Amino acid sequence: MSTKAKILVVDDEANTLASLSRAFRLSGHEAVVCDNAVRALELALAQPFDLILSDVVMPRRDGLALLEDLKTAGVTAPVVMMSGQAHIEMAVRATRLGALDFLEKPLSTDKLLVTLENALKLTRLEGENRDLRMRVGKHSLVWSGETMRRVMALIERVAASESRVCIYGETGTGKELVARTLHEKSHRASAPFVTLNCAAVPQNSSRANYSATKKDHSRARSAPHRQV
Repeated sequence: MSTKAKILVVDDEANTLASLSRAFRLSGHEAVVCDNAVRALELALAQPFDLILSDVVMPRRDGLALLEDLKTAGVTAPVVMMSGQAHIEMAVRATRLGALDFLEKPLSTDKLLVTLENALKLTRLEGENRDLRMRVGKHSLVWSGETMRRVMALIERVAASESRVCIYGETGTGKELVARTLHEKSHRASAPFVTLNCAAVPQNSSRANYSATKKDHSRARSAPHRQV
């Protein structure tokens, strides 16, 4: 694994901190050690880590409380819990609180490095998924000709105004793309863009609306004028 990772190791035992940090450093990684949950939260908020490895059983504030604090504070680094007093209930609770893994002490170097590699892969995949969602959700016009240059210039002018816009053209010419571009360039860009397929609107509802409108107009025309 060639990627250099930065790991925060939290444990109240000095020997554990020394051995884990040494194992990480010998594998080419950077380890920051801490012996209590309060300081660990401060470090996690002050600098980014690729992995947070924390003991569960610690005085004053334990590792599960730290895990809750990290999630509440919005720390996105994957967290792996470890304990020499592990039991099923503890592991289940840690998982429900968002722990990536739960390791039982004593830890072997191989298990430690495999866990780190899995955490790095997960972080990388989550980043790729975010990029894909942004790319899929983004619609943009691709153009190079003079005609489209004029269209884009018109879009820029109209987007800055409050005018209603009617976009017309043959099917497949990109009317919806133009509408989306208008929306993204307007001051309403932060609001949702709502599409409506007019062809899918039932004809009966259109006729009912038309009849109601026509009836209202008839009543308006037949209403007597009053002089004051």
